[in-house]
Amino acid sequence: MGKIYLEGADNTRDLGGLKTTEGAVIKDKQLIRSNRLSRITQKDKILLETEYHLQKILDLRTPMEVEQEPDLEVAGAVYENIPFFLESMVGVSREQETRKQMLHMEEFPEMSDIYKMMIKEEFCRKQISQAVREIMNTKNGAVLWHCTEGKDRCGLLSATILFLLDVSEDDVMEDYLKTNKAAITRVEKLKKKLHLAGLHRERIKKIEGYFVAKEEFLNAALKTMKEEYGSINQFMIKGLNISMQQKEDFKQKVLE
Repeated sequence: MGKIYLEGADNTRDLGGLKTTEGAVIKDKQLIRSNRLSRITQKDKILLETEYHLQKILDLRTPMEVEQEPDLEVAGAVYENIPFFLESMVGVSREQETRKQMLHMEEFPEMSDIYKMMIKEEFCRKQISQAVREIMNTKNGAVLWHCTEGKDRCGLLSATILFLLDVSEDDVMEDYLKTNKAAITRVEKLKKKLHLAGLHRERIKKIEGYFVAKEEFLNAALKTMKEEYGSINQFMIKGLNISMQQKEDFKQKVLE
């Protein structure tokens, strides 16, 4: 189905309509990816409740991010916070709470390294596995997952779900990069602001990486899966402990 037009979340998409390598199609109104729900309007809430019968919201942000901008409730939807990593794992302390301060952190990791970390670290894999199970176990309605921008943690979980459903690597990447359509206006404004503040071009480029999806980022995760486990499929089985039966049951539920 593609983009869902919410007034308070500009990067919300229904994965329905995407085709698998076997020719099946993901059902509409089952799997939704998004950016944060802290700014959604009453109209947005009604749409998610009545049109999508939203059953579950998975918030992949850190406890600090949730504290700063908590999700607004959607009637009928159960909320669960499953942080894919903790602040300490990426060098953010409580003293560096605001995004403005984070942008001035010289030592903030490269985005590619964060993607690799989410595959290599046991804590991250356990959290990804838990989120995947929550999605697979959702009944009679849609499940929505999100991080802050709807790009990295959300993008990696979306890719994982699509691979479980046997969507091709090219189509998974195409879906991942769609985030940039929503982000382009915000990113251009940010770049102008940083340029006026006198930041060097290389610094601006690095900061831009926190707000846009780049092929190299997701590829860093996929390469790590293949190096550590032999294949993406083996990562699902051994890294996330998802059985072939669970995978088949999930496909039966959300494909048509």
